[in-house]
Amino acid sequence: MIVRVALFLLALSLLPGCVAFERAPVSKLRCDPALAGRWQPVKDGPLNNTVEIGPDCTLRWPNEAGGFHRATLAGFTLGDDRYLVFSPADADRVLAAEGDLIRSAPKGSVFLARYRIDGDNALLWLPDPQIALQAGTKGEATGRRIEDQFTYVEGNRKAIATLLRTRGDAMFRMAETRGTLALRRLPPEAAP
Repeated sequence: MIVRVALFLLALSLLPGCVAFERAPVSKLRCDPALAGRWQPVKDGPLNNTVEIGPDCTLRWPNEAGGFHRATLAGFTLGDDRYLVFSPADADRVLAAEGDLIRSAPKGSVFLARYRIDGDNALLWLPDPQIALQAGTKGEATGRRIEDQFTYVEGNRKAIATLLRTRGDAMFRMAETRGTLALRRLPPEAAP
């Protein structure tokens, strides 16, 4: 969900529904300095917007009026896995959901995206709603359907962390290219 249009298309590819989590599995979110730079989706076509992420994790991308949208990226790590955390308002803005996530997401919930950075290449995944619905064993958080558009994963921080550690690869479909957004960091622009 680093590129608004790309994230919107990525979310559509995972329909039906989004996955909201009751809370992040950590109490403190942080900025990942490895995100800094200008990023562009690898594929050609409608995913050609370049976004900028500042060293303070401020995400900027062009809006229709010639200005910029802004959001702050914050996240956490569990072992070697990196996650971004979005409030319903930030997720709504990044995914161009036109208020749907703000109106429908349970109060206090968050949306997660898992990512990996290898040099100047990044991969980003959103959780699969069907796999999130299967959560609920071995001390994990539980998944349930709310309305027609959300899978809601409930649990305390420890239960959500357990779920992400034990089923994260499957839930975020790490072995598949479906639902994956590939990005490339662009070289810094030359000063005028």
